[in-house]
Amino acid sequence: MLISPSIASADVLHIADEVKYIDKYFDNIHIDIEDGVAVGGISFGMKMAKGICGISVSSEKTMHLEVLNPLDYLEDVLTCNCDVTFIQVSHLKDPLAVIDRFKKAGVKTGVNLCDEDLVRPERNELIRVCDNILVNTTAHWDVEQNYMPQMEKFALELAEDERKKIWIDGCVTYDTYQRLKDSRIYCAVVGRGIFADKQLAVQRYCQRKEVENVR
Repeated sequence: MLISPSIASADVLHIADEVKYIDKYFDNIHIDIEDGVAVGGISFGMKMAKGICGISVSSEKTMHLEVLNPLDYLEDVLTCNCDVTFIQVSHLKDPLAVIDRFKKAGVKTGVNLCDEDLVRPERNELIRVCDNILVNTTAHWDVEQNYMPQMEKFALELAEDERKKIWIDGCVTYDTYQRLKDSRIYCAVVGRGIFADKQLAVQRYCQRKEVENVR
């Protein structure tokens, strides 16, 4: 299982240095776009996202649209050239239509599924039409961000389909990583678990093990 640092948890006053850190030790970067409506938090706007994508040399860049109206961001998403753009669908009335619009525009589109999505009638079709699926292992409404074992189980079940790349995101700890690192889950998005102690994160997660001079 790979680790993709979520730069939303980085030091935004030194964002270029944080991008270099991610590129050097992880080669995989995740950008959350939160508008404060679809979810409670506010992270980056598209101007910052474009800047991050412009300077990052990581071989895999992903974006997560946690916004009220994803189609309002489509033109900007196209300029970022991310490898996958995940769309939060829990609040959308017609998520399949939104995903279809992104795909037809040439965006490699993934779906973000949370606990609320497990019972929606389109769930299986959303899984069918997307090769990349980001499973929230915490609930959007939970301010304490408690890890949800049932969503981990759901991710593991999805990962049995080798045609799909399954990602998990939400309060992923080192214990979580140890438990799942040899599973079929493709990647875990980790924020505070990386940036709270960057040198420790390199020791724990980085395959290159270049621990010197970590700042």
